[in-house]
Amino acid sequence: MDAAALLIRNVLFPAWVQKNRSARLSYLAELERTQFQSADALQDHQWRLFKEILRHAFDHCAFYRKKFSAVGMTPDDVRTPEDIAKVPTTSKQEIQESLDELIADTARRELLIKDMTGGSTGSPLVFYYEKDRLDSRVAATLRHNRWTGWDVGDKMAVLWGARRDMGGSASLKVRLRTWIINRQIMLDASAIDEARMRQFCDQLRRHRPRFILAYANTMALFARFVQDLGQVPVQPRAIICSAEVLTPENRSLIESTFDCPVYNRYGSREFAVIASECNRHQGMHVNAENLLVEVLADGAPSPKRDGEFLVTDLRNYAMPMIRYRTMDAGRLTAGQCDCGRTLPLIELSGGRSTDFLTAISGQKVSGIVIATYVITRLPGIRQVQFVQERPDAVTVRLARGPAWSADTLKQLTARVRSFLGDTMAVDVEHVSEIPLERSGKYRFSISTLSA
Repeated sequence: MDAAALLIRNVLFPAWVQKNRSARLSYLAELERTQFQSADALQDHQWRLFKEILRHAFDHCAFYRKKFSAVGMTPDDVRTPEDIAKVPTTSKQEIQESLDELIADTARRELLIKDMTGGSTGSPLVFYYEKDRLDSRVAATLRHNRWTGWDVGDKMAVLWGARRDMGGSASLKVRLRTWIINRQIMLDASAIDEARMRQFCDQLRRHRPRFILAYANTMALFARFVQDLGQVPVQPRAIICSAEVLTPENRSLIESTFDCPVYNRYGSREFAVIASECNRHQGMHVNAENLLVEVLADGAPSPKRDGEFLVTDLRNYAMPMIRYRTMDAGRLTAGQCDCGRTLPLIELSGGRSTDFLTAISGQKVSGIVIATYVITRLPGIRQVQFVQERPDAVTVRLARGPAWSADTLKQLTARVRSFLGDTMAVDVEHVSEIPLERSGKYRFSISTLSA
């Protein structure tokens, strides 16, 4: 028995929650209960919250008043759940262009939490939410983590590529909480080579995590290395893969290497956990108490076909996101999981897809990493895609935004080289748009080099 985990779970974490006046535990208790309520009760809950957020957005956000007026509708026209289809969808570009008008006039701007997407669908997005929404987001993540057997206080290793999530610029207070209460170690997977993966092995042996959270492609790359090494550094109870599409081949590789189940997760910076697998692995359960997920095919709702996921945040009153187009493709799954949860099931059939780029040093760098660290910090880039056909050169295809300048080009070249090497040839190709593939995926990086 892990005495430290019990101490954190039963004493330290509840004390931290109380001291910080956090609603995380109360939200978690509610979510643990509602996941088993009847399907009708869940649908009624979603419908009530949707009507409330729709009315709030219309009354308090200039963006939505204009948007609804343009199609001649008001919230009063949405009388039944079937009428949700009448509500206009919202795109990332619209939010980027009208950010200030999306913030509700009821929000205290000085208290809002600013966040930003990593640009994995082509361009970054700034958005805001309040502390209460942060608490409900965290609670949902805790619940979905629990489905793997994890609980508060259990050790976890996070194999991640987003440098801003690594804690380097975080305060000492935040880093101490990550280590002492969350018991997490962060393994920097922003660039990977054999030496880095040997470091991962050493860190995993020392920390001995019971669970691992990782980028899907990065975890598969590490699994191949471990197989070649012939020595598994740790025996986790479960591995959660997220941020990238988890292929059946990569799932099988990771499970056979580490001899534990792999849990697929679909999330985004805008909404945190959108859906996760439980231990029955019959699809990903939607975080339905907080989010409404729809499928749009050929411009119309399509519950039985593949299409683009639309997500409505039912709890973000500071900056409502209603029928937001994710650019990720999938379907709603009919039926109910054997676990007894009534939360809807979804399957991803397309989404963020990325190849590893090869640095001059031979290190492998995920396209998601460059999206998160490079693109979010440069103005004037609307979409971007990296193409590598030679080990010493990379082509950057980009669609320029209004803030583009010669300085942006200079910074872009410098930052690409900071990841791939000072002698990497960087060729920039300007395009009007970077289309999705036929599969519905947006490929942030394409490499024809062997893995």
